[in-house]
Amino acid sequence: MRTLTTFTPVDVASDIGRVHLYLRTGQRTAFTGDGTVCDISGTSATAAAECVAEWMACEAEAGAAGDTVLIVPDGDSSLLDQALRRRGLPSLGLSPPSSFRGALQVLPLSFAAAWTPMDPGKLLELLLLPRPPMRRWAARTLARALSKEPGIGGPAWQLAWERIEARIRDEAARAPDATGARKAAAEAERTLDRWRAWTNLGRYDRKEGMPAPDAVALCRRVLDWAFELDAGDRDPLLLCVVGSARALIAALEALGHSPVTALQIDRMIDQAIADGLPDPTCHAQEGRSRAVSSPGALWGAAHRVVWWGFAGSGASSPRFPWSERERAALDAAGCCPERPHTTGRREASHWRAAVLNARSLMLVRPELNRGSEAGPHPFSQQLHPLLSHASNASSVRFVAERLYVAERVPLAAREVVRSSSVAVDLPRARAAWDLPAGLVARAQDPERRQSATSFEDLLTCQMRWILQHLAGLKSGGAREIPKPERLFGNLAHAVAQVAFHPGEVPVPEIVRTRSVTALDSLLPRIAAPLLLPGHARELAFARQRIPDALASLSSILARGRFAIEGLEVEHERDFGMVKVASRIDLVVRGPDGARAIIDLKWTENGATARHYELAEGRAIQLATYGRLVDPDGAGAPAGYFLLRQQRLLAEEGSPLAHEEITVTRGLADTWDAVARDSARLAALAGSGRGIAAGVAGAQEHLPEDLAFPLHPKVCTYCDMTRLCRSLSAG
Repeated sequence: MRTLTTFTPVDVASDIGRVHLYLRTGQRTAFTGDGTVCDISGTSATAAAECVAEWMACEAEAGAAGDTVLIVPDGDSSLLDQALRRRGLPSLGLSPPSSFRGALQVLPLSFAAAWTPMDPGKLLELLLLPRPPMRRWAARTLARALSKEPGIGGPAWQLAWERIEARIRDEAARAPDATGARKAAAEAERTLDRWRAWTNLGRYDRKEGMPAPDAVALCRRVLDWAFELDAGDRDPLLLCVVGSARALIAALEALGHSPVTALQIDRMIDQAIADGLPDPTCHAQEGRSRAVSSPGALWGAAHRVVWWGFAGSGASSPRFPWSERERAALDAAGCCPERPHTTGRREASHWRAAVLNARSLMLVRPELNRGSEAGPHPFSQQLHPLLSHASNASSVRFVAERLYVAERVPLAAREVVRSSSVAVDLPRARAAWDLPAGLVARAQDPERRQSATSFEDLLTCQMRWILQHLAGLKSGGAREIPKPERLFGNLAHAVAQVAFHPGEVPVPEIVRTRSVTALDSLLPRIAAPLLLPGHARELAFARQRIPDALASLSSILARGRFAIEGLEVEHERDFGMVKVASRIDLVVRGPDGARAIIDLKWTENGATARHYELAEGRAIQLATYGRLVDPDGAGAPAGYFLLRQQRLLAEEGSPLAHEEITVTRGLADTWDAVARDSARLAALAGSGRGIAAGVAGAQEHLPEDLAFPLHPKVCTYCDMTRLCRSLSAG
């Protein structure tokens, strides 16, 4: 194979000279370990990157002559750049092309969310992009609604749009004069129409396809968005979006038929976006080092060559895709694609040329690559006879993790000196915390309202109540589509509002019929994921179990001669020491006119927990609901209806007691305990003290004789443990 590359001779007495001599003549001479050749291995790529960055920092401090060339075969220098920046060294700036960069995903996600059954996850991804197709606050508002009720048109979705519309129109109303207000109002309506178009999706069947004009209109919407967002700045990603949208429009017009199936559009999008673009924010910085993504890019002599990622197959060319007949046709047309054996010879010559151009060589091979074991590089087999026989093996072979255990480490003719940092312990868990003045003021606010849920949090862990209900902190997890179990619960509550109406309890057959009809209407609005392929089992389960559960509830209520008074009823009362407001699932009225409460629960394995709450007098929700409905008496009877298990649990002697439970404390006494304990714990917060119940010693700081003792697993399901440090307790 002919080559135009010429190599400058080096001192054959050096290790790198011995490598050159071996590659040219096959003569094998043992290494002496002079630092011109170093083989670095690291358990992880992070350790290897730290090792390379430390060595390059030593080179810079020593004022070494010549440049350093880093070969980064996968074209991604992000890990190395992070390590270099921590040492004040210039970044290499290599970034591989990707079609998954934020702006490039607007086009495929817009089409992915257009098919029916609609995939709320695709719409959620679109709304959570770094640059969504609407203002970020509006996109996040809709994303929260999707996370709560994944579908289009449900109560959460409608409420989100009401908030968005109110904010946009409020902004328009701030215009200084009447003319400006009219223009602002008209622009606000146009803005809302554009935003609605992005979420008016899930209308086309994947197999039957989308009319070509509608597909072109969707492309033009993406095109207009990219142009508007770019505003003449010539952002590479947005220009790529423009080019991809135009290419897709051209492909749709060239296709010449309508409708176009989802498979056809997906393939055209893949071709339009192709490999995408490198990260446009990733740039190489000025310095004495540079990076190339292929060994073949090194054409001339380099003082130092660092071959990063010297592992794996090393192959960059795809397999030969043509048949013999196709190859003959290509040859006849004068198009001669490279044969696989020629590709292999070319790559081998590139590897060899990169080493022959080096005046000092560092081979870096992480043992793990993205979590999987990295095999040896093919070229390492050719170098193995030299690397495995060295008179001073420790100077040639180096383990990156040595930097973590030794203060002075010789590495490639340099000495890396590292000193231990002073260890700073994380804040330790403590039971009692001093609260800032702002939280104290909120705890003392006489207008503050409690709910059944906030009572549970307060009596379980006062610190959790402070963080969640006074400070307003929430779990920082990413927005996501709920799991099927939560969707079943949401559906069951929504279906119950359709199946039952105030008045006489319908017979089970009517309830079941109403439930089946309501399910078909509610599924795409609040539980659309169940309609997707792959969820047939969960969908069949919901269609069977929810109507059966509500029919069973109607049968139980009919036997007790109850009537329906209301569903999802809002109740608010001022009890003097505390104001309470909650929404109650189901309020019924007995034959004697007395009211009772049923709290609907969908739990897979929750029957034991609910039974325990009633038996041990810890049914805080039921006690609160009962006193809200009957504030002047002993509290209305209340019970849990477990939808999945079709069981109604209530305390012994209750008119709701389909399954009677012997209790140590009734709901009336439970409410008295709730009111007393919550007042004392809220007053403790008002005095400036917060108590983390999950930390050892918390009992010493709590008021004496609390009716609700600390639960041994108080921290099991809490999202605030990293703040109060209870994870480090014990």
